[in-house]
Amino acid sequence: MTTTPRLPEKTERRWLRAVAAVFWFLLPFLLVGAVWELTIRAGWVSSASLPAPSTILRKAWDLSVREGVLWEHLGRSFYRLSIGYALAMGSGLLFGSLLAMNRALREMFSPILSLLISVPTIAWVPVFLITMGLGDSTVIAAVFLGGFFAITYNTIRGIEMVEPSTIRAARTMGARGARLFVSVLLPASSVSVLTGLRLGIGYSWRALVGGEMLSAMVRWGIGKMIYQARFWNDVVAMFVGLLVIGLTGFLLDRLLIRQLERATIERWGMVSER
Repeated sequence: MTTTPRLPEKTERRWLRAVAAVFWFLLPFLLVGAVWELTIRAGWVSSASLPAPSTILRKAWDLSVREGVLWEHLGRSFYRLSIGYALAMGSGLLFGSLLAMNRALREMFSPILSLLISVPTIAWVPVFLITMGLGDSTVIAAVFLGGFFAITYNTIRGIEMVEPSTIRAARTMGARGARLFVSVLLPASSVSVLTGLRLGIGYSWRALVGGEMLSAMVRWGIGKMIYQARFWNDVVAMFVGLLVIGLTGFLLDRLLIRQLERATIERWGMVSER
């Protein structure tokens, strides 16, 4: 008589913890979705203005599987996001580091930075439409600005908060210039820098959607999908777009920034694992 092999006890516990974590994560969404569905089916709210979750999911299935247009919209949005956010991350880290390490530059540019950081990114889009045209360049510029200021500001604050004794000790051991920055300042400020990267990607994603809505020559993109659905009064497609925006933003944070945190500040013991 053969017996079914069992997983090792440690592996089994790990799988049970993973399943439990997924369950507790999904539980609030399932409860809200159930209440939402019952509210619509009971007729307390008109389905014409607020479609039921089941209707939204069916529409998402049609757009993604049967028609396939959802992937085209999402792919173009990722293309613009990747370029704009990469530029924002590189320039924000560089500019923020320069301002943090040079007092004269910091005093010169801090008022300008404080002024510009308060301007919503969507307010720049009409200016970009006039100066850069109606295509991808406008949206990419909006994505860049959406992330640049958050990354720059948090990089400055992170480096400024490094203990002076740590810097003095590093200089005593011969660290100067680029070596001091790479080996001491950047790792010591990584908690604040990663906060800036997390805020930056969230702001960039929102700027992307707004830019796609306003740029007339952009044919594909999640923002454009929502904007076009308005003309056909397709409320369900609008809610599908909102669902995709929220889910994609969550996945960007979990798959990009969260993994970077685990590989750096959690591994170094600067924050506790969650």
